[in-house]
Amino acid sequence: MKEDNPTVVFLEPGKVVIERRTIPHPEKGYVLIKTRRTLISTGTELTILSGEFPKESYWSRYARFPFVPGYDNVGEVVAVGEEVNRDWIGKRVATRSSHALFVTVPMESLIPISDQISDDEAAFFTIAEIVTNGVRRADVRLGESVAVYGAGLLGQFTARGCRLCGARPVFVIDIADARLGMLPKDP
Repeated sequence: MKEDNPTVVFLEPGKVVIERRTIPHPEKGYVLIKTRRTLISTGTELTILSGEFPKESYWSRYARFPFVPGYDNVGEVVAVGEEVNRDWIGKRVATRSSHALFVTVPMESLIPISDQISDDEAAFFTIAEIVTNGVRRADVRLGESVAVYGAGLLGQFTARGCRLCGARPVFVIDIADARLGMLPKDP
C-alpha cells in the first residue's frame, strides 16, 4: 500500500515527530479506519514522552523508543478484512488505537457512534467508561457524602457523576485552584 499515513511517533524522550507510514491492510477479523479525531492521554502519553520513570517500572517495559502512542480514536471504517461484515464500511466508530490517519483494529473493539454524538464528544469515550465504572463500583447512593481527590478531567467528570447518582454533598479536593475553579458551584 502507499505511504500516506501520518503517524505520531515519540522518537526518544521529549522528541515527537509525525512520520509518513504505510497505510495498513486489515487482516482477518480487522477493519481499517480513517481517523477523524484522536484524543491524547495527558497522563499516560505525557509520562512516556517525558521518559522520566524508574528503569524497572511498568513504564520502562511498556514504553520502548521509538514509541507509537495512542489512546482514543474516532473515525470511519473504510475497509474490512476477511470474516468482517461489509456493512461496517462507512460506519462512524470509536476505538482505542494509535494517533495515525489510518489504523487497523479488531472488529470486536469497535464502538458504533450515534449520529447525535459529535466526533469531538465521542473522542472522550474512554474517560466516560472510566468514570462510569468508578462511580458504579463505588456504589454511590442518594444522600451519601462523596469526596473526589483530584479535579483533573477524570475528577471533574467523577464529581458530576456522583452528583447525578444523588450524592450530597460532593467534595472535590485538589491543590490547583484553577482546576477547582472549573467545577460548577455544586458539582
